[in-house]
Amino acid sequence: MQNSIKVNICLNGYDNHCENTLSKLISEKMLLKKIEFYERMSRVSQQYDERAGVNLNSLKVNKLSLSDNSGIVDVSYLWDAYHDFEDINSSAQVQDSWMFKVENNQAIFSLDLPEQHIVHEI
Repeated sequence: MQNSIKVNICLNGYDNHCENTLSKLISEKMLLKKIEFYERMSRVSQQYDERAGVNLNSLKVNKLSLSDNSGIVDVSYLWDAYHDFEDINSSAQVQDSWMFKVENNQAIFSLDLPEQHIVHEI
């Protein structure tokens, strides 16, 4: 079972010394590569409800802080779950922080994955 994911965002052709430019670029490219962050979002959501399904289009970059060759991104996204045996819907917004480093003209995210919860139907 996979314990982490790694996502690289190419920064070639941009001024790596301008924090505003890099912050904006990383934020925009994260949203374009959101499917690569799906496993992390899914497993975090399942910590709240084992049937949680992530709304991938709800991913938002709320804040990006960059210092030297590392940074942190505060993100939010929505999950929802339906429990048909009880006819209950539940949903919530997740706030998460993802750390990254910048090296070789790339922003490199190496994110831990929480333990996966497998739903068993009876």
